[in-house]
Amino acid sequence: MSQYRSSFILGVISQIVSFFSEFFLLWLLLNNFSAIGNWSTYEVMFLFALNLASYAIGSFFLNSPSTRLSTMIKEGTFDEVLTKPLNSFVYLVCREFNNGYITHLVVSLVVMVICVNQLNIEMTFTNISMLILTLLGGALIQGSTLLIISIPSFWFVENTGLREVLFFNMRRFISYPITIYDKFIQIILTYILPYAFINFFPAQFFLQKNDFSIFSPYFQYATPIVGLVLFVIAYNFWRIGINHYQSTGS
Repeated sequence: MSQYRSSFILGVISQIVSFFSEFFLLWLLLNNFSAIGNWSTYEVMFLFALNLASYAIGSFFLNSPSTRLSTMIKEGTFDEVLTKPLNSFVYLVCREFNNGYITHLVVSLVVMVICVNQLNIEMTFTNISMLILTLLGGALIQGSTLLIISIPSFWFVENTGLREVLFFNMRRFISYPITIYDKFIQIILTYILPYAFINFFPAQFFLQKNDFSIFSPYFQYATPIVGLVLFVIAYNFWRIGINHYQSTGS
């Protein structure tokens, strides 16, 4: 038992060191350039913190069900999920709840507090309410995207490459303001894979910026709506996948 506890503590410490190192490297890089576009060091770090915090919240509930779906189908253990007298999606989300992302959340909130302090953002009732809605909306966007990408497992079983490219690789673009990229990339990150709503557009509200490029200023308020719409789409895809599921019989 003590070995598991030690292993858990070491894992938490190594994650904290890793994330703070990542933030520190970003801070060093940005300090050398003073700014990216018209975004200062702490404004870009605020983007990074919003992205990581919402990823942690979404991953508590939807990362494990999404990433393990392919393996469960391949091994035939998904059949057991369908035998339970509960909605299969609700059952899987509860069973696969993963508290391993608490470190992501703690580190991102610490960095967020530092940025808020450095940028003199007043945490009024409106700003706190907007921050909570933004984090929940961003969590829905990230969790729903993971779920949508996992649905092809019902037909093709293996989809690891799809998750790497469409989620982890594409999400890296929003570590920086999307306005530093070509318009084509900006459109993909807004309308196709709406990752820009996780941090770029809501950050305009908190930072009082007007860097919307070709997009509507109303997008700064749209993160919760985009998150809800994406979740409804993801859940309906899940139902379609369940209706077409055929056991591998492994």
